[in-house]
Amino acid sequence: MKKYFSFDAVFLKGLIVQNWRSGITVALISIPLSIALSIASGAGPIPGLITGIWATLIASFLGGNNYNIIGAAGALTTVLFAATLAAPLGLGAAVLPLLALSTGFLILLIWLIGLDKYLYLIPSSVMYGFAAGVAFLIAASQLFDATGLSALKRTGHFLGDIELYVAHASETHINSLLVFAIFLAGILLWKRYIKAMPAVIPVSIVGIIFGYIESEYLGLGLISLGDKFGDITGALVLPVAWGALEQILANKEMIVWILKISGTIALIAVLETLITAKIADKITKTQSSSRKELLGLALANLGSGAMGGLPATGVFIRTGANIKAGATHKMSATIAALATAVIALVVLPFFIYIPMVVIAAILVNTALGLIEIHRFKEFYVLEKSSFIIAITVVLITVFEDAGMAVAIGAIMSLFWFTDQISRGRFDAIFNFKDGTKTTVRGAKKLIIPSEHSISVLTYSISGLLGYIDSGRHAENFRRIASAGNIENVIIRLRGLLATDFEGQEMLGEAVEELEARGKKVYISSASTQVARELKELPQLANIMTANRFTERTEDALKSIGLH
Repeated sequence: MKKYFSFDAVFLKGLIVQNWRSGITVALISIPLSIALSIASGAGPIPGLITGIWATLIASFLGGNNYNIIGAAGALTTVLFAATLAAPLGLGAAVLPLLALSTGFLILLIWLIGLDKYLYLIPSSVMYGFAAGVAFLIAASQLFDATGLSALKRTGHFLGDIELYVAHASETHINSLLVFAIFLAGILLWKRYIKAMPAVIPVSIVGIIFGYIESEYLGLGLISLGDKFGDITGALVLPVAWGALEQILANKEMIVWILKISGTIALIAVLETLITAKIADKITKTQSSSRKELLGLALANLGSGAMGGLPATGVFIRTGANIKAGATHKMSATIAALATAVIALVVLPFFIYIPMVVIAAILVNTALGLIEIHRFKEFYVLEKSSFIIAITVVLITVFEDAGMAVAIGAIMSLFWFTDQISRGRFDAIFNFKDGTKTTVRGAKKLIIPSEHSISVLTYSISGLLGYIDSGRHAENFRRIASAGNIENVIIRLRGLLATDFEGQEMLGEAVEELEARGKKVYISSASTQVARELKELPQLANIMTANRFTERTEDALKSIGLH
């Protein structure tokens, strides 16, 4: 027993030695970023820090990824701010811990019934569009703090905020605007030329020092964090409106409202966390447990809510910094959470000096990081449908509702996907008698060259073969059967993942017709499962008897006399 504990202590010490630098780095990033995101969520500075302590700590023990950092996130700020404005019972920001709790329960339900695997069906175009839409909203919300109009009460809606700003644009405080521009330019230049340390750390330190000098000696008229929120002291726990929760649970309309908002938050949190974990795995060449990561996320939200914090999700800015700083284990996140708590308790009172324009610069930089222009360029060049979906999600997120945007984007993707597979995706290779060949890929319609004699037509089916797309393939096979210049047909199934009854029936009938029209049919490269199902079809009995069901397309070509 003594030996076991000795080994355990040595092992623990090794993890701490390997990960304390990355943990401290993440903590130094997390403090100013959590404060800024918490303010953007309408909660004031403290709840974001509580999230960065408890959600990060719980996920570090119970999550499934060694590098993912769970905490307050930019992707959630606009949803949370809108929730504070529409909260029942006049709760305002006090509703956010309750939303964290309900989000945690919903994610736990998703984990229990295994719904997370279906969320992977939401394509990246939806998430990139959503992130870009949120970026516009975050940037628009900072117009007020960046121009010295912090006293104005925002509407929580993009157009409403723009109208409010335009109505008061003449009151813009020039000193505030200039300081905002200088700090934002400093952040962007730091990011471009200095890679060793995230810009948010030096900007926060310089911002506090500058804010103190400004308030004591310069008198530029800047609004500081202390001016807006009063004295700030560190706290590990904030009171939760448990009484309001009882009232909400007793009212059907309020329950529906809570579930609608927390459902949107849960969807965003799950997707962002799992995507961030996957990216971390790719960078570090490791393999994490998505199921365990989802459980950790659920419990992190429950813990954050119970302590008075915000809903939480995986955050790639902090996760990327964690990896870059040399993390090797979840111990880094544990150290980050504990260091955040200690530093916040000691240093937080100094944050009263930081000007709101500096917070605005940090948030605008965060917004810029959410817009991945190169992805939109790739979508436009390579897949116009994804580009249209992404732009649609951006517009709905900005002008209407984030949850609606994700839902409509997912539905559009589903319709587009259904339309694509209903076309019967195929490739065709024509081997002509004169020794030449032609390859057709991704065509919507099979056109058979009639000017040459075709020794072999290799028809490849990929993806799924079912009731949706079997009609299009059947149409192509009828064209092949009626073509008098084709001798042999190879149906290549290497890319076929699965088939249903209608797909199998169509394939059997097609083979039967091709054989009846004098074509010799081969089936090649089917997976074990697909081959087992097809071999049960009576229409394929002749092919089985004649050994024309081959493991490789090359074997079929050799049987025909081609190499």
